[in-house]
Amino acid sequence: MMPTPQTALRPAATEHREPSALGYVIVWGALVVLATVTLFASRAVTGGWGLVVAFVIAIAKAGLVVAFFMHLAHGRPIYRIVFVTAMAFLVLLVLGILADVGTRSIASSYVDDLGYPL
Repeated sequence: MMPTPQTALRPAATEHREPSALGYVIVWGALVVLATVTLFASRAVTGGWGLVVAFVIAIAKAGLVVAFFMHLAHGRPIYRIVFVTAMAFLVLLVLGILADVGTRSIASSYVDDLGYPL
């Protein structure tokens, strides 16, 4: 059977579909709920756990934004590969900065206050 012009223009079953407007509204509602939970949690949870709760909620919100508004959930796989690669380089950058700051006390015996060798 030869494809007609109408069937040739239809997307194939293997292509990714875009989320509907209802999907965007649901994600927006979830973001509003999580933002409200963040506000109430900042007043209710005290001590070191407040920061942990805030980070968990922030990661959930970032995941929703990345998955739906940046189209990583329904987009082509190359988008996810590029995003993961960028995040890996960001982690390497942060680890390098933490290693630099963490070893300043070790290097301080070899340099003066201005950073020049002794």
